[in-house]
Amino acid sequence: MRDRARSAVLAVLMVLTATAASAQVGHAPERSPYLDLEYKQELTLLGGYARARHDPAGVAPQSFPAFGLRYEATVAGPLALGGDIMVGSTNRDVIDPLNPVATRHVGTQSSMEWAADFAGSMNLTGQRSWHSLVPQVRVGLGLVHNGAADDSSGFAVGTRFAFSWGGGVKYVRPGSRVQFRADVTDRLFKLDYTDAYYRVTSDNTTVLSNSTAKSFYTHHTFLTVGISYLFAR
Repeated sequence: MRDRARSAVLAVLMVLTATAASAQVGHAPERSPYLDLEYKQELTLLGGYARARHDPAGVAPQSFPAFGLRYEATVAGPLALGGDIMVGSTNRDVIDPLNPVATRHVGTQSSMEWAADFAGSMNLTGQRSWHSLVPQVRVGLGLVHNGAADDSSGFAVGTRFAFSWGGGVKYVRPGSRVQFRADVTDRLFKLDYTDAYYRVTSDNTTVLSNSTAKSFYTHHTFLTVGISYLFAR
């Protein structure tokens, strides 16, 4: 009987020890690295740099400083909808593709570029921050517009549909209406070269070989930082 009582006491002690240990797993609410996000909407002033990529002829708009605005509203849990508008002044090399190499470069041209999109985003930490950080991914559709154009060759950027994607991280302190963020947003859109870029000139050269596609996709990758005002609980 005594052995049975001793076994029962040991069993109870083991259960109590396991319960106490399990209760210590995790963090007390006031010490948790995860905190609920208090506001559901944000308006962000953005500034940064747009890196232009893939232009075999070297006549498209080049990389440029950019600034703009982003609005974002939480719609369900970690999901949000919003939009960007970015603007900047670009430069590009202007050529006459029908001239020989020695006289082909005509000069440089400046123009304004506008980029806008409507996108969905998802917080990777849910509707919470982790040590005040909120990593995020984002995809959307929009437009890129640039007035760059050549009268001699017919090349023009104009308004193009763009697919955008990217990600970033937000930094927000509990109770604050001010937030800081850094993002990378890549905008993919299509450009076209005209026949003049493939014609043989008087020095027996061409700007582009016949193996180079007339229509191609290029990227403008926006690297931005921003400061946000948070509202609407």
